[in-house]
Amino acid sequence: MVVVGQPASLDAMSSNARRVVHVSDVEGSFNRLQTFVERAPGLAFDDDGRIMVDDDTIFVFGGDAVDRGPWSRRVVRTLIDVKERAPDRVVLLGGNRDINKLRLPRELAGALPRKAPPEVHALLVDNKPELLRWILSHTMGAQPAFDFRREELRSEGVAASDDDVVASFLHDLLPPHGDQFRFLQLAQLGFRCGATLFVHGGFADEALGHVPGGPTFDDVDGWLHALNRFYADQLARYARAPIVVDGEPDWLDIVLYQAPKRGVGKNPGSVVYGRFGSDPWNNPRLPSSTSMQWLRRHGIRRVVVGHTPCGDVPAVLRSDEDLEIVIADNSRGRIDEGVVVSISCGADDDVGVLGIDAFTCLDDDTCHRVRFTLGRDEATDIGRVTTDGRLVKGFLDDGRALLFRSDESFVMRQTAVPRAELGPLLPPVDDSGA
Repeated sequence: MVVVGQPASLDAMSSNARRVVHVSDVEGSFNRLQTFVERAPGLAFDDDGRIMVDDDTIFVFGGDAVDRGPWSRRVVRTLIDVKERAPDRVVLLGGNRDINKLRLPRELAGALPRKAPPEVHALLVDNKPELLRWILSHTMGAQPAFDFRREELRSEGVAASDDDVVASFLHDLLPPHGDQFRFLQLAQLGFRCGATLFVHGGFADEALGHVPGGPTFDDVDGWLHALNRFYADQLARYARAPIVVDGEPDWLDIVLYQAPKRGVGKNPGSVVYGRFGSDPWNNPRLPSSTSMQWLRRHGIRRVVVGHTPCGDVPAVLRSDEDLEIVIADNSRGRIDEGVVVSISCGADDDVGVLGIDAFTCLDDDTCHRVRFTLGRDEATDIGRVTTDGRLVKGFLDDGRALLFRSDESFVMRQTAVPRAELGPLLPPVDDSGA
């Protein structure tokens, strides 16, 4: 069964659901998914290890299920299972790490990336395992994925030679029964709940209202519907012809949409690969004033994303344009725990209460739980910035402020200071004019 036309908003899903719980970028860590489910309101595991979703809850998985952890297949299968059993209460967003795997059957058949050097082309003849290792490491940022797959196959009690690992990746991606392909079929690119927008990455002005190969939309619901239809159509084309060696496949647009533009290193026109972070280290930033005004004009007051590493605790940024950005990427946290983002989802312009439940380890090696709820109109220092550029993430149980900054090579700096020592606090920086 091919699922197309995934719901763009809560109205198309369960009419009883008024709470949304979100996790993103578990990247093959089943422990991140498991600890999220165990702490998230409205979710639980049954005796068979399946995720159960309460009738009043929507579970949004924010994308990037695979790659950097040892249980990518288990994560994918668990998400497929819950989506198929509760389709009106589960939203799967496709992340760049999920979607880019569509390239593998075609590239392993001979249509190698342009950047592949001559010695890599030679691997096509008699060394597909090394070719797959090169593709994963040099074009997908997934250096450990090959060896993790081997160990996962062994844990399943099946053959796990180098050739078996290659065959496993290919089987998972080939229609109609491959697990990775099925996950992508069930996924979509965007979802709206009242005044909250969920996408995998951030975006720049070019992304809002834009659908590859289509018209520009000036309303959020029309845009999300068209964006999800574009994605579903691309997956249907892939299902018909996943391996095209001579020439370009007619599903290439979705691969280009989720990847950095050649020679640029980013993709501002994509809600999958865009980021809310524009300095060299991707410190969290607000979108441009133009983007924020576009969203507010169309009833969006909160945007929830993953994709940009931000330590152990989500970054919550607030603008003067009455917009809140929540960046909740789990991928480079110091603790292998799933961050819980929960929202009491109101209707229309009612943005509801934001809840965060996470653990953090500071630079001094002490670890703490960070848990808070925050109304959109509630005054707070969370999301403000110290004069030396550290973001206030929240407050520890002892009252100290949790401060965050990303340094070169995604080195996360996490410290805590007494509230009285914060000094002057500034609003978060946006990308206007950047």
